[in-house]
Amino acid sequence: MQALILWEALMYHDTMQYKKIFDSMSPEHIEEMNQHQKEEHIKQAHAFKIGYEQDICYLCGKPFKTISKNEPCLHWLLRQCKFKKKDFPLIYERYGYGNIAAFLRWCANQERFHSNINDLEEEKADRKVISYTIRWKNIEWTFDCSKNDYTGHESTSIDYPHYHFQMRIDGRQFINFNDFHIPFHDQDLFVLSLSQEQGDWFYHNFGSIGSGMEEAVSVDPEVALEHMSRTEEDDATYHLSTVIEAIDQPISGVLIDEIREESERTGQPMSYIAKEKLAGIANVRTVITPSESIPDIASRTEHKRR
Repeated sequence: MQALILWEALMYHDTMQYKKIFDSMSPEHIEEMNQHQKEEHIKQAHAFKIGYEQDICYLCGKPFKTISKNEPCLHWLLRQCKFKKKDFPLIYERYGYGNIAAFLRWCANQERFHSNINDLEEEKADRKVISYTIRWKNIEWTFDCSKNDYTGHESTSIDYPHYHFQMRIDGRQFINFNDFHIPFHDQDLFVLSLSQEQGDWFYHNFGSIGSGMEEAVSVDPEVALEHMSRTEEDDATYHLSTVIEAIDQPISGVLIDEIREESERTGQPMSYIAKEKLAGIANVRTVITPSESIPDIASRTEHKRR
């Protein structure tokens, strides 16, 4: 996040120059920068949530149902207003990839935290720089950028770094991947360059209210299990599979019933309760995986270079 502070001085994406500047900073200065970013994020997130609860966009101050062509705004993508595909360039010319993605992620997480955003690295193809799908109510948005897109298609009219965007409403086509080749803004390219070239020390995200399933599965399993609560599959973030192996004596059905009843009463996962109640009696192993109800990452057919 520090890159945003020094953006004007480093607009040519010289990530080594930034690393030298970062290495020259004192720990106190770095902490001060990080604290500034944290405070700014909290301020923005608070303003967003207040507006969202009233169906008002915190960026333009207008209701989600309004559209003004002379003031393009990200809330158009929620399709609560009369937004049409032909209006999309007005949005991406004004707002960069990072701004668009952050707003949609924030909205998605107001409906269902983490599990409305499938940004799992294990599901992203090696040739992709960006590939994830966001779900909000009846809408799904997908961002896609291959390595060829990122470098630009040489000897063509789209020889500039760009990404692709898909939007589906009730599963029906609205914006297709091949409708637009969306240029990255300079700030986006700088952050992406840092992430790829200086990933060992630079980390960029969309803030605490913009995180998706990749961050959810990166949590320490023991900590995650301790803070989980039972819910319906459609609302779940995780799926738990637990294997219980008795050490010496068979485990009584009465004890299993007690674990199940406590889980239903307290809302805690049976896996967590079993690990405590069966300590010394059985080995309890739990595998935590993403819920099956998270959106699939929409795939894009890429044209091969000739």
